[in-house]
Amino acid sequence: MAEVPAPTLPELEAALAQMVQERYPHAESDDEAELQAMAARDCEYLLTRIRILEAELIQANDEVQWIAPGHRSSPAQALKRIKALCTRFPDLFSAMLVVAVTHPAVAKEMLAPAIKQFRRDTDTLSVEDMSGLLVALNNGAQQAFEAVLRTRKNAERKGGGGGAMAWVRD
Repeated sequence: MAEVPAPTLPELEAALAQMVQERYPHAESDDEAELQAMAARDCEYLLTRIRILEAELIQANDEVQWIAPGHRSSPAQALKRIKALCTRFPDLFSAMLVVAVTHPAVAKEMLAPAIKQFRRDTDTLSVEDMSGLLVALNNGAQQAFEAVLRTRKNAERKGGGGGAMAWVRD
């Protein structure tokens, strides 16, 4: 007999919500529903809650899986992350840099309107301007990186010294 796959986190959350609606309709919060379930010794509810916590823990362990090369996110997932990044970084340069770096598989023409949607400081810029800024950001960063790398490869190595960081090995 084939093994039934474990329910996903959204499936577990939906099942729990249905249990709350059916069994604890007067609970004013999730905590109150949980307390009522514990008092009623509602094993099904409590087991579902435990499974949700386990699924959240697994999901937390894979927290950066979305940034892995080749990973494809839905547009809704990408927009949610882009919004979070745009609100977290106060200046436009940092926000655009972080969004571009964390979404390398998304075309600049797609990132531009997404960033523009969540940044008030881009109101005077067109989507084409935003795309151009993303391309410039990427090209400039890559050129600077390669220049420093070339300089360091060709530079004579200095031993010991005051500028070295103790926690970095040469």
